[in-house]
Amino acid sequence: MPAPYHSLPEHFPHSPYAAARAAEEAMGDQWQVFPGPWGVTGHLFNSEHTPFTVGVCEAGSLYIRNDERGDSIHVPVNSHTPLTKIGQTIAELINDLF
Repeated sequence: MPAPYHSLPEHFPHSPYAAARAAEEAMGDQWQVFPGPWGVTGHLFNSEHTPFTVGVCEAGSLYIRNDERGDSIHVPVNSHTPLTKIGQTIAELINDLF
């Protein structure tokens, strides 16, 4: 039986979907968020339906990706970063992906 999949390192208290929800709250009502399977990703869409994914790379770092362009940025957070700050950081970084 394979080892269980963890969406983030065990010491990290938030899922990528929770991070995407926090970003949606920081960005306002022009954005929507949906969970990926099991909450291991979060999918953000702006009013023009541009898709973004919040997930975890193979090295265990949180990232945000513009799914139309394929560009991504690691989100500089750690296990002590409050969820609201993670959301604000994603909201700031997302502008760099347009």
